[in-house]
Amino acid sequence: MKDTIENILMIRRGAIGDIIFTLPAYYMLKANFPNSKISFLVKDRYSHVLGGFPDLNKVLFMSNKALTSKSILQIGKMSTELFQTIRDNNYQLAVDFVGHGEHAFLLWISGIKHRWGSIKSKKPIRQWFYTNTFIRDLPDMHLIDQHLKLLEQGGLTSFPVKNQYIVPQDNLEQAKALFHEWNLSLQKPTVFIQPFTGDGVYGKIWPIERYVLLAEYWQSQGLQVVFGGGPAEREKLNDVAPRFPVAAGQADFLTSVGLTTLSSIVVGGDTGLMHAALAAGKRTIMLVGPTNYLRIGPYRHPEWAVRPQTGNLIEDISIEQVVEATKIAVKDELAKP
Repeated sequence: MKDTIENILMIRRGAIGDIIFTLPAYYMLKANFPNSKISFLVKDRYSHVLGGFPDLNKVLFMSNKALTSKSILQIGKMSTELFQTIRDNNYQLAVDFVGHGEHAFLLWISGIKHRWGSIKSKKPIRQWFYTNTFIRDLPDMHLIDQHLKLLEQGGLTSFPVKNQYIVPQDNLEQAKALFHEWNLSLQKPTVFIQPFTGDGVYGKIWPIERYVLLAEYWQSQGLQVVFGGGPAEREKLNDVAPRFPVAAGQADFLTSVGLTTLSSIVVGGDTGLMHAALAAGKRTIMLVGPTNYLRIGPYRHPEWAVRPQTGNLIEDISIEQVVEATKIAVKDELAKP
């Protein structure tokens, strides 16, 4: 099989954290098929995340506007164009990490010989369209490992797991420029706080007032503090901005990941930037509420997750818990040579 695979298509259309979770699978595909070209199909609104996938050959887009329009004409036009693009690229292997029925059918009619899909539960009709499926119903296995199981089940060689997100040099320089603009030193320890989750799911966002208390504590200990966030969250941080640097509205996603790499530790909830920061090599403290920390928490570091001692909402996590967790993280990071 390996000698016949020249072009590979990976599929995970969103969101940010879910795309980051395919990174080790990307490296495993590259290790098994070193001479093959790899493309990635993603919603256009998340395509920027793939900037941290080194040497990715091509990005294919699904229009988020068309998908959310519920217009048969718009979705039909997008699907027809996508079908033609897939046919033109002559893929021999497609790996679908979400396993939607429409993906399975699209890959089948495109004539791709090897069609692998990760699906939530047994779906006999859908499974028929794939040539290899993995049922990701293992609640306590991290999604990254479940993706790797799909590849192993397809017969690929298992290599040591590589989970390395690479910030482009331009974005790293932009991050350094922001540190300079904020009068922060690259030599001083810094705490990066990511106070919001992208999807805004109830029970996943720790109160901003507690993040401010955490920031004030570390500032009083002589550490620098930076608040992250997306452009739409700038207004929510207006009261924070006079006291702490705020990246929201000033840094895009890749530059924000660059800011985390310049920091000592990264604190926040279950959101894409946190997973990217961990993959970029940073010590993270992830506050996890109603979701399973073994499945979606800090990969290979469940001890880095802070969970409620009672209840299951992130709001049930006390400020004392987070201060203690960050103390341990800062101590560990500053002890490094």
